[in-house]
Amino acid sequence: MKIYQASQSFPVSLQLARYVIPHATCALSGVTGRNRRVMLKRSQVHEAYLAIEDRIVVLDFRPGSMLTEKSIIETVGYGRTPVREAIQRLTMEGLTEVHPRLGVKIAEIRPEDYPRAIEPRLTLEPLLARSAARYAGPNERKVILEGMHGMRACAENGDVAGYLKQDKAIDQAISSAAANPFLPRILSPLQIHSRRFWFQYHGRDGMMESAERHAAVCQAIVAGDDERAVAESRVLMEFLFAESKAIAR
Repeated sequence: MKIYQASQSFPVSLQLARYVIPHATCALSGVTGRNRRVMLKRSQVHEAYLAIEDRIVVLDFRPGSMLTEKSIIETVGYGRTPVREAIQRLTMEGLTEVHPRLGVKIAEIRPEDYPRAIEPRLTLEPLLARSAARYAGPNERKVILEGMHGMRACAENGDVAGYLKQDKAIDQAISSAAANPFLPRILSPLQIHSRRFWFQYHGRDGMMESAERHAAVCQAIVAGDDERAVAESRVLMEFLFAESKAIAR
């Protein structure tokens, strides 16, 4: 099996994608000793996870390729321990496979899996949107709106990687607002796979239409209209499901 060395460049900032960081990483300035070290480690693992995930989504880490652990560490700029823990999480989410003495294999992309990643979201995303509309706070609403405007701008400029980063930022802000710790744990891996499928099979095609459908969900959540959030989320998911089925045929 061929071993690929990961490239050294790193794409656009993940500032919005980092909106939801484990609670333990907050307010480090007031923590000392062992607790501080634990919290810093969690933050580094999360940041390493985001960096590797981003590379996988935009296919900088090629589907089916085998990467050395060293090359991943050099690419994302984090140490061995956070990278290993991040890879463990990505493996549980079906994005990587660890092969002892060989390296880390990046998951293949198969068109028949595309609708399989979207179909569960038809039911679950409206539930998340409803909860977010009911419980979102001012800061979460602000981040959702920023992501919405950023997504539109990226769609207008044909920036696919940026568009998908804004999509992640919106998903994370909605998950944070929803006050339901269980739904995001189910949805997050499906959302990541969905973004990867979009990058592979759509690119710039359909970005504006998708951005407007996302915007309708965001606006309903920010307005606190839970019924409209459910309805618009269903419309968005049905659109994405139809797109995925067209690819899988």
